[in-house]
Amino acid sequence: MHILNFYFTPFAVILIAFAVYFSEPERSVTYAALGLLAAAFAVNYWLSANVYRLMQVTRSIRGITVWINLLTSAALFYLLAPYWAPMWLLFLTGPAAAAMFMKKWQVFLTALASASLMFGIYYLRSLIMDMELSPQLLGMIATQAVFIVFFSMFTSAMAEMAVKVRDSLR
Repeated sequence: MHILNFYFTPFAVILIAFAVYFSEPERSVTYAALGLLAAAFAVNYWLSANVYRLMQVTRSIRGITVWINLLTSAALFYLLAPYWAPMWLLFLTGPAAAAMFMKKWQVFLTALASASLMFGIYYLRSLIMDMELSPQLLGMIATQAVFIVFFSMFTSAMAEMAVKVRDSLR
């Protein structure tokens, strides 16, 4: 879990900082995104700092962390995707975290939920803006969704392989 905090948290911060700096969304969107990011960072920090103190519920805390990250990614995507197209990359964080400690079928379902949530937000945005999802946009969304699932399964396989290598060296 800590390895994700070293790589995905800074990536998310950089992605959001770039979205805010380069696309200049409305002030309310900027404050909401930064506030959400700060709250998610604080919750993730507290949970990761206390996960070993609460050993009997460690798996539950890790699962909760995955879903908190997924819902945070969805909220940030909803806020900033109209201004910054790469925001969909946030949907990789939840399934990547799941890949570190969950079974493959759980990782797959998390990735599927992540991709579905992303599609749902694209669809909701199309309804709000009274625009149809064009075949080109649907193809782009499908490509992103497939990448989320494949990346998650790849990460899961790599985590599993690392454990096997570690165990074989004992």
